[in-house]
Amino acid sequence: MFVSAPAYCQPSAAGAAAAPANAALAEKPLLQFTEEKTPSSAVFAQPVTLSYSFSHTPGYKVELDNQTLPKDFEFTSIQAQPNSPGTFTYTLTAYPFALNEATLTPLTFELKNAQGQTLASLSTQETKIKVSKAKTFDDNEFREIRDPHFPFAWFKWLLVLVVLAAAIYLAWYYWKRKQTAARALGQPQDNRPCNEIALSKIEALIQSGLWERHEYKVFYLTLTDILREYLLRRFEIDTSADTSSEMLRRLKKEGSGALSVLLPKIRTFLNSSDLVKFARAVPPEEYRNRDVDILRLIIDSTTPQQAPSQTENKEDAAQ
Repeated sequence: MFVSAPAYCQPSAAGAAAAPANAALAEKPLLQFTEEKTPSSAVFAQPVTLSYSFSHTPGYKVELDNQTLPKDFEFTSIQAQPNSPGTFTYTLTAYPFALNEATLTPLTFELKNAQGQTLASLSTQETKIKVSKAKTFDDNEFREIRDPHFPFAWFKWLLVLVVLAAAIYLAWYYWKRKQTAARALGQPQDNRPCNEIALSKIEALIQSGLWERHEYKVFYLTLTDILREYLLRRFEIDTSADTSSEMLRRLKKEGSGALSVLLPKIRTFLNSSDLVKFARAVPPEEYRNRDVDILRLIIDSTTPQQAPSQTENKEDAAQ
């Protein structure tokens, strides 16, 4: 008599492999669509609503990847609404800005844990939406509801300001000319050539003793006034109210070719004068001599050369 041994069930190789796989699927969070609502047509620049609902493993959150938003639409509202611990709905308001047809490219939604790590993702299908033109009014009887003079109100005020500024400038200009003329009438007339007058005033200034008494500011003020007076007499360029920079700009604009060549020298002279007058610098005597020589050079270079008279030519020939 044979007694059979009890049979023990051994799991198959396929069953052994399936068990860990099923365990892994059970542990991996899931994300899937439950409903999609997208329009098949829209009106240009008019809002449309897109709705996406999901079911997912509870304990996680669903986020939209904003980098995947379609370029044919302008999104003004994106609302995320959790419905229950395992369901979620995204509602988007979009404006189509493509003519005839807009492409709703795939939107990507990601399932993330509390640390912000993406555990799963899901993308929509690409959809074509027909876009029609916006409605326009058929009534051609348009009428202006604003004041017809409103666009030009600012121009009138601007014109008034320009006229007022011009009037003020003209009044100042003529007042300045009268002041200059009054100063000229109040001074004794000197009929010598303007170069002789300027050179004689330079010599009188050097002999005045101002430099020896350390009155450097008064010395340079007088020296600069000699230059201003010479420019007025020789070229009729009034620089009496100009700063050094304004004087240089005026000479560059109104001066002759001879003055244009001398502008670097004049700038050096005025810089030294400003340092003494405003910065209270104490210049060495060699700087004083240099500035005096510059002023003499300006006068000599801009003085017209007189042709010798016939009498002098005859005398030279006789000799």
